[in-house]
Amino acid sequence: MFKIRQVHDAVSPENQTALSAVVNIYQQAFSYYPEYAARIAQLLKFTSEQEFDVILLVAETRKKRIAGFALSFYFARQHYAYLDYIVASPKRNARGYGAALYEATCEYLLQRKCKGLFMDVPTDDEALLVNKSELAVNRRRLAFYERFGARPIANTLYESTRTKANQGFFTYLVFDDLELGKTPSRREARDIVARILAAKASIGADDPKLKLILDSIRDDPVQLRAPVYSKPAQLRPTTPQRTLEFVSTGDSNQIHHLREKGYVERPARVHAILKGLAAVPVKEFKLKSFPEKHILAVHSPSLLAFLKQGEKQLESGQLLYPNVFPVRRPDRVPKSWESQAGYFCIDTFTPVTANAYKAARIAVNAAVTAAQRVARGSPLCYALCRPPGHHAETRAFGGFCYFNNAAVAAQYLSDHGKVALLDIDHHHGNGSQDIFYRRSDVMTVSIHGHPRLCYPYFAGYRDEKGEGDGKGFNRNYPLYPGVDDNAYCETLAQALKAIGRFGPDYLVLSLGFDIMAGDPTGTFNVTARGMYRIGRMLADTGLPLLIVQEGGYSLRNLRMGAAEFFRGIVVESPA
Repeated sequence: MFKIRQVHDAVSPENQTALSAVVNIYQQAFSYYPEYAARIAQLLKFTSEQEFDVILLVAETRKKRIAGFALSFYFARQHYAYLDYIVASPKRNARGYGAALYEATCEYLLQRKCKGLFMDVPTDDEALLVNKSELAVNRRRLAFYERFGARPIANTLYESTRTKANQGFFTYLVFDDLELGKTPSRREARDIVARILAAKASIGADDPKLKLILDSIRDDPVQLRAPVYSKPAQLRPTTPQRTLEFVSTGDSNQIHHLREKGYVERPARVHAILKGLAAVPVKEFKLKSFPEKHILAVHSPSLLAFLKQGEKQLESGQLLYPNVFPVRRPDRVPKSWESQAGYFCIDTFTPVTANAYKAARIAVNAAVTAAQRVARGSPLCYALCRPPGHHAETRAFGGFCYFNNAAVAAQYLSDHGKVALLDIDHHHGNGSQDIFYRRSDVMTVSIHGHPRLCYPYFAGYRDEKGEGDGKGFNRNYPLYPGVDDNAYCETLAQALKAIGRFGPDYLVLSLGFDIMAGDPTGTFNVTARGMYRIGRMLADTGLPLLIVQEGGYSLRNLRMGAAEFFRGIVVESPA
């Protein structure tokens, strides 16, 4: 796992260390342009002459090592930004650093009321290439940005004019509308292009090359090149579709993690999934309120009481992270409320806040609302929950999870028949396993990254099969990094076969899009097409299906993965 944080200055020792790493990464990636490395540090000094804000975001590993960076300029008066560089360390294997940095940059700019992001990307027009061997690399770069909706501005001379900025290596001026659905006017485009070239290469207003480029911008508003590397999503030509019933927690009482600790679990995840749901027929149901007894059916009263105290103990916006854990004497409960954080939490990046209890309670309500729909005959219902829940155990929370939404829903359905709880989040559902480990009426099955390498590390091994009455009713399928669509679906087929032998009346699914390639917390390589296949396999079980949202921290994956997964889900199985 890694985090994204902003380097605000070049003063503090921590930022100086980060900046040194950024310069080192830049020099490794762009050895032909050493002069710019020194400029990066200079830019952070924020001189009064600068008409733009410098935004430097870094991807930092758990060992405090910088794995990549994104450097942008924000022209606040114009409300447009320019992405100067986004670079992952050449010494590290691809782990989604570039995608995570790009998404974090876009999200930061949206918070600043930015209207769009410009960038230079080397051309894929072979006729304009000085070195033809670079064509394949340039195509991959343009495909990368196109997946986020960023495409070259069309009908200008920008990419075919030699300037001090491109030094004869032609680049497209690419634009990302940040999903606001609007491109700049001709006047705005001319203004921002002049400012970008002035910032990059000190090109003045009287430069004849600049005038040539600005005069060539004639479309009003500017037009983007048609997609080249991604095809518009099409519904699969299959059997009739069901309507997806769903209930969402929405935006109320949301939890904002420190960017330095748990920034990947952020409110924007819900919006990204909702965009993906636009691809399928849906019917939203109003979230209902349910009594605490449903939480207490799976969680200890002491855990509930501790989280509830956060409303009284903490100020709005205050975050309490645990730092001491009772490893040697777990039977001794600290007296002070603050010290109890480590007693009830399993990690150091899941905070208690003034509204953690409220947010977690709303997520539970969403799950139980959906469970009630299924219990009353709905064949398919989705609870879009935030915060997630599958890491929350009987008496402990963690992994961004406070109450176990899926377990509460499974417990509710267990009053109406046998339940199988299948977890396909990248991380093992240790909480769900713990809650039902000694029961035979709820079977728990989890497919996940191997706990030797992946959070939560201490649970999810294949030999954990249940205890007492629950022996044989818990199954784990730990997988090592690099799992692709075929390997994942083969494992899912095994899991569904085991569930079939159990013969449940209901199937509860803990859904995580962090199994997809490029997730900042995952190690699998499942594609959007793979998510469709997974959804289709689940639909083919014919079981009443309750889906509860868990993880997934790449916004693009959430959007695309949700669209494809739920397309597979809503396809009606043959009679």
